[in-house]
Formats: sequence, C-alpha cells, structure tokens
Amino acid sequence: MHHKLYIIIVTWNGEQYIYDCLNSVYNQSEADFGVIVVDNGSNDRTREIIKEQFKDVILIENGTNLGFAGGNNIGIRKALSLGAEYVALLNQDTEVPNIFVSNCVAYLQANSNIGLASPIVLYPKDNRIWFAGSRIFRGREILTHPTTKIGEHINKKMLLDGKTDKYTADWLSGCALFIKKEVFSKIGFIDEKFFMYGEDVDFSLRAVRAGYDLGIVSNTKIIHKEELNKKLIINSRLVKKAIYMIKARWTIVYRYYGFKEKCYYIIKLVYTPFFQLIYAVRKIIS
Repeated sequence: MHHKLYIIIVTWNGEQYIYDCLNSVYNQSEADFGVIVVDNGSNDRTREIIKEQFKDVILIENGTNLGFAGGNNIGIRKALSLGAEYVALLNQDTEVPNIFVSNCVAYLQANSNIGLASPIVLYPKDNRIWFAGSRIFRGREILTHPTTKIGEHINKKMLLDGKTDKYTADWLSGCALFIKKEVFSKIGFIDEKFFMYGEDVDFSLRAVRAGYDLGIVSNTKIIHKEELNKKLIINSRLVKKAIYMIKARWTIVYRYYGFKEKCYYIIKLVYTPFFQLIYAVRKIIS
C-alpha cells in the first residue's frame, strides 16, 4: 500500500530507543502514512526488534554507517519511488504524540509557501525546549560567541511558555523534519558531504534560497531523549564529534557567509580553543 507520507528513521545501535519511537509513531490517530527505517549497520538488537515487533516497517539494511545524510537519502528515494507527497525525517531517540502526523501534514497543506516544517522539540523532563526556532549569527555577532558555533536554538533549555506561535527559524532541525516532495525536485537531496551535523542547516538554507519558507508547527510537541545537562567526558568519541562539528560549521560558513563574515569566523577559530579548554575544565570539576 502506498501512502502520501512516509516517515524515515535512520537507526544506528538504537535498541534502547527504537521500540518506544516506533510504538509512538504507530499510535497515530486518523493518519495515512508509512514508515521506512534505514539501519546504518547496527551491531545491537535494533533490527531484530523492528522485525519482531513492527511488521509493517519497510526496513532497509545498509550494513555500514552512511551517516545521517546518506541514510536519510536512501529512505527519501525509497519514499518518493512509492509515490510520497510528503517525507518526514525522525530521530530514533524521539517519541511523538498521536497528532504528530495529522497536525504537521495539515500545516504543510495550509501553507503553500512553507517547504519544510518542524514541530516543537522538548527534552524528556520539565517541559524544557530542545528546539523551537533558531538563528544564525551574522556580522560581528559571530565574534561575540566564544565557541565554534555559527548559530543557536532559540530559548534552548528554557521552559515552554505557550507562546510558541512567535518562534521563528533560520534553519530547522533534522530531528523531526517534514518536507514537501517538490522541495527535493527543486534543490535535490541532503548533502552527503556532511556525515553528521550541519546537514539540516545546509538543507534549510538551500530551501530558503530556492524561495521556500520554514515553518514551526506550534501545536505539536515531541520528545527528544537527550539529557538536559550532560556531563562532559573527554574521550576519542568526543574529539571525533568535535571535528565533525567544526568541519560542518566551516562548510556552512564557506557556502553562505560573505568575505568579511568568513574573516570573522577564522578569527573566532583562533581564540575559541582557549575558551573551550576553560569550559571543559569547569565541566569536569563541577
């Protein structure tokens, strides 16, 4: 059976998350959708859980880790080949309400200028915001933030106050991202030069350049199972993630910033390591 919407979940060693995620997805009320899971070479029980518990899932097993962009592109192409009019990207470590699909699809249908849309994303506890809008640092503002970041989530870690209709976004998170079919026809797929981090920023900015607006579905909230205050543990995995982040951020700067802003960011990269070292030491001893 073909559906107008396909939800794509890229998994990698997500056995602690995938049952709850898919269970919440299949608890939708009055929604027509299919689910495609693209497994990036998990070596735990992720695939077994899906095969045993969720027979309707279209499971694609890569056998290797193709990253967020590569895995999602496989799922997107499959969805489009099945006649999808909308595609939703969803992280494996999320849980969604039963109006997730109906609200987000209705929002896209009601707003012809919107190409991409995201619900509000919350931390698991205390109704605190993980994503409810974003902004990109521009001009001299780039120099005022002592990290390699090029932007930030608006009101991250703040309590959700109900005034979500006022939130705006310079980009949308790939954690839960609804996309109209026509967007892929116009701007292509997610850039696989981004193995992890930055691909959602790049995809959003390309969509904006093509004339689409970005929307936030303020009447829909999902849970992202990320710890509110993670304890920093310095190891090889953290270093690897930091390298991916810096590489992704520089790619965004190179593609979308003017000459002067590129210079600001280079200056920022010179002094940032000192601030980062101080921050890391404080986190370790706290």
